[in-house]
Amino acid sequence: MFTPKRCEFDHLLEVHFRVVASLCKKDNSSVRARTYIHKTIGHKREFKVIDQILDILDEEKFLLQNIADTSLITESDIMGKIWIPLIKKVLFVRGNLVRTKVGETIPPHSQEEKMLQYDDAKNIKAFKVDIRFIFDLEGKEYDVGAGEVARETADKAKILHDKSKLLREGKDVLDGILKAVIVEGNAQKAVGHAIQIKGLCAQVISVYLTNTGLYVAIPVFKIYFPISLLHLNDFADGLKNMFRFVDFLCDNAKLYESAIMSRKRRISSIDFDYNMQQRKLPAHSLLGLIKPTYYSPVNNDRFCSVFDLPDTKESRDTPSPEPNVEEGFAFTSNTDENGWIMLDSGNWFHRETNITLNNSPYE
Repeated sequence: MFTPKRCEFDHLLEVHFRVVASLCKKDNSSVRARTYIHKTIGHKREFKVIDQILDILDEEKFLLQNIADTSLITESDIMGKIWIPLIKKVLFVRGNLVRTKVGETIPPHSQEEKMLQYDDAKNIKAFKVDIRFIFDLEGKEYDVGAGEVARETADKAKILHDKSKLLREGKDVLDGILKAVIVEGNAQKAVGHAIQIKGLCAQVISVYLTNTGLYVAIPVFKIYFPISLLHLNDFADGLKNMFRFVDFLCDNAKLYESAIMSRKRRISSIDFDYNMQQRKLPAHSLLGLIKPTYYSPVNNDRFCSVFDLPDTKESRDTPSPEPNVEEGFAFTSNTDENGWIMLDSGNWFHRETNITLNNSPYE
């Protein structure tokens, strides 16, 4: 069962943050606090996050004071002036392993899955996501998280719609990782993370797959951005949780990196030259439990809804007994001699294991 871990948050950083907050409250200004930062922890990368928070509080006073006025504040204001700058700075501190992609783009995995689900329809488009968290490797993008943004006064329908999208996007992030990893231990670590933002509040949600085949979404924690310098001290826990969220994303990126590099090492093995058969690796236990995601039909025609993929229903509903994740053991009329088939999207799909690769397994 998924248990959200605690991040490695420097105790001294927390101490200095609280001192900074006390100076801001006492002076109702960030001037003395900034001087203190540069004298004490100016040499640490983490100080840039505190500096960024102070920049937002100093430069975006109009936005913060009018956060509930829909005639003055847009979703783009909230996303681009508060949350994205903060998230990007924490990502920088953690080494820029993950980047943000903003502006309602469609995750490739979701697009491919929806095209498979509605294979007889035209102009199919999956959900557009406000924020995608991307891990880049060898020119390919891998989604490790997703985010949606709403204004402070968003109604219940908007909030539920965003949550519905994020639950499915979180599941798709999880499925993408599960189809990539091989080792059981890494599969058990895979979690789909999402962040739902409403004004100055952000809810982090994590989706995982149980050993019984049930997808479970957990609301992990909330982050409340302060409305002014006077309330900065209340953001101490929120700052720690922001680091935790970024660490979640980086963990997923490392799972992708490990899986992809492992495949490359196996593909480039020279064992065949010595007439040695490479040891087959058993697929992890969650691979056969992956279920299709429900996507709303084209033009929202509910009579055309598809709740399962016709050609994979049996294999997805029934866990595989012990499939092997190994090149060269499956033969079908539509695949090559090793069981791989190239999709129209350019990705490669292994029919027996339901594994999808962004590039050729033979490269």
